[in-house]
Amino acid sequence: MTVNLKSEKNYGLIGSVLMVVGGFLGIIPYIGAFLGAVSLIGEVLILLSLKGIGDKLGDGRPFRYYLYSVISGIAGAIIAVVFMAIGAVSIPAFVDEADTISTIGIAFLGLGILILLAAAVIGIYYAIKTWRVMYELTGVEEFNKTATWLLWGAVLAIVVVGLVLLLVAAVYQILAFTNLPEELEERAGAEEFNPIV
Repeated sequence: MTVNLKSEKNYGLIGSVLMVVGGFLGIIPYIGAFLGAVSLIGEVLILLSLKGIGDKLGDGRPFRYYLYSVISGIAGAIIAVVFMAIGAVSIPAFVDEADTISTIGIAFLGLGILILLAAAVIGIYYAIKTWRVMYELTGVEEFNKTATWLLWGAVLAIVVVGLVLLLVAAVYQILAFTNLPEELEERAGAEEFNPIV
């Protein structure tokens, strides 16, 4: 049985491009918030792509894993911002008070940063699982390379080279959707689908 993935390919490709534009250019003053919204639209398009692919190939793992990645990133960021905001407000407000009170503010800041890091680790873990499964289902090597570069980028994120590797992963993600066949043929056995276009 042959399934058509043309729409899903386009959604994934456009979404991946928007993610790069929004994610890596979002630090530009004045337009950073707009580009953040662009990145969010990209996430939605990728989710639509993975949902369609999963439905057509009978495997919900890519959508589910990527949804976990997105939810952990958004929820973690919101919770972290709340904790860091409480900490930032508490430190100057009680700077002349007892040391224990100002320490509480610093503790909230630290907790917010830890939550942000934990959310990032969980998000990257599920993103890697997403692209590994996509490689398994489609045979497109670039999905596997996306996962590999994402892993190394995350490990080396504490130094500048890690950010470069994350950009490489994003480029491979674009290439993966570019090379995704518009049609896949279902096969029996371990490798379920065979690219035919």
